[in-house]
Amino acid sequence: MAKLSWLDAIEKVLEEKKIALHYNDIAQLIFERQYREPGSGGATPANTVNKQLNSNINDYKEKSAFAKVGRGEFILRKFLDDSSQLLTDEIIETGGKITEKQTATEKYKIINAFGIYWNRNLVHWKTTPDLLGIQQIGASEVNFKDQIGIYLLHDNRETIYVGQAIDQPLGQRLKYHTSDRLSGRWDRFSWFGFYPVNDNGKLDNDIKFENISVQNLGDILEAILIESMEPRQNRKQGNLFFGLEYLQQEAPEIKKKKKEQLIRELTDKL
Repeated sequence: MAKLSWLDAIEKVLEEKKIALHYNDIAQLIFERQYREPGSGGATPANTVNKQLNSNINDYKEKSAFAKVGRGEFILRKFLDDSSQLLTDEIIETGGKITEKQTATEKYKIINAFGIYWNRNLVHWKTTPDLLGIQQIGASEVNFKDQIGIYLLHDNRETIYVGQAIDQPLGQRLKYHTSDRLSGRWDRFSWFGFYPVNDNGKLDNDIKFENISVQNLGDILEAILIESMEPRQNRKQGNLFFGLEYLQQEAPEIKKKKKEQLIRELTDKL
């Protein structure tokens, strides 16, 4: 089938689901159903979906086919069963316009990107190791070696160490643990990063965190513990998570070694 424009693809997904969806989920479904080419949304296809929807609503207002019904949640206007579902507080405050300030508030939380239980063996541990991930199927690759934040080292499912990558970025900190006293004790790692990813697939290290309160700090700790420990009684994601989870990608060097090993094995059998 011919690939759709972004707005057509978004409308098709919302038409099929008939419920409000977060823009992350809309982007995921677009690529799962092959309505857009993989990579067409850059490194942050979810942000592309969010911008497309907000721009359309700003331009056409009540004539837009779309309506915003919650933080980052959208629905086809024809499926609204009650006008009170609309995000009226934001619309009133801005005179009917969804502003860049609002989308920035959604985008720039404290924990902006994270990866859970990434495999140590999928990283090529060179001097400055690349930490490669994608937001979702169809997105471009992002390198998180320069990310800052909190990280955890795991042995199977047990967490053996918690550290911070602040003075040194994440790649350097993890590289250090491949040769220190913890070297033989961990096989997976999780990380929670402060820098968001821009549309070009680069880390936005110019972000500033101002007026962080004690409540904010408590929210950060809660969020990290919930995401890393997955306690059964916690039914929600932690607060202050814009929380784009990134899926680990195997280092090209590892792929090459595997391919060479496979060729050697096949050659030996001849």
